[in-house]
Amino acid sequence: WLNDTEKRTLLDTLDAEQRGFQKSTGSYLQALRSRNVVLLSIQYFLWSLGIYGFVFWLPSIVKNGTGQGIGSTGLIAAIPYAFAVIAMLINGRVSDKTGRRARCVWPWLLVGGLAFYGSYVAGDHFLVAFALLVVAGACMYAPYGPYFAHIPELLPRDQAAPSIALVNSLGAVGGFAGSYLVGWLNGLTNSTDASFLLMAACLLAAAAIMFLVKAPKPTSATANHPVAA
Repeated sequence: WLNDTEKRTLLDTLDAEQRGFQKSTGSYLQALRSRNVVLLSIQYFLWSLGIYGFVFWLPSIVKNGTGQGIGSTGLIAAIPYAFAVIAMLINGRVSDKTGRRARCVWPWLLVGGLAFYGSYVAGDHFLVAFALLVVAGACMYAPYGPYFAHIPELLPRDQAAPSIALVNSLGAVGGFAGSYLVGWLNGLTNSTDASFLLMAACLLAAAAIMFLVKAPKPTSATANHPVAA
């Protein structure tokens, strides 16, 4: 739907953004040793640890807190995901309109971590604790779109594929670690307190790492054509 001038402007802008990166040799090993890739991998590991601990153990938390049967427990446990759908749509639209991907990632992770900590503080007050878990669930899912749109913007084109693969791989490991550690802590302490603190700490650390990721310096061409910035 773009006219010829708009197409050329967009392509020139994308090329200008790529010139902001250091020259790449195209080596997969170089991509995997990139500072940004390492940081993003650690970040996604911590994020996934929190989110999969939440996903696998939320029904148990709800059942223990309400004493309901499996049907009612399933319906109650679905509430955070309903809010997550709304949050993802809103955050994705904001990200696309503003182009500020990082700002559509770390605040959600920060609020999610604080919500987990609030659930821990709420203790036996199930309604308060669950309301905060709804917030945490929505906040953990909301940044997915902007996050994976942001990664290719931080890397040379020839390094994007292996780098995204590494980030996803560490996320998968974090998912296993989250589901395992939360269950282990719950069994060890006979309480969910320690697991809530673990998930809160992981999300807060993931939010903080976003500030360590360095975007390439824009070239003059990029500055003149902010359409893709």
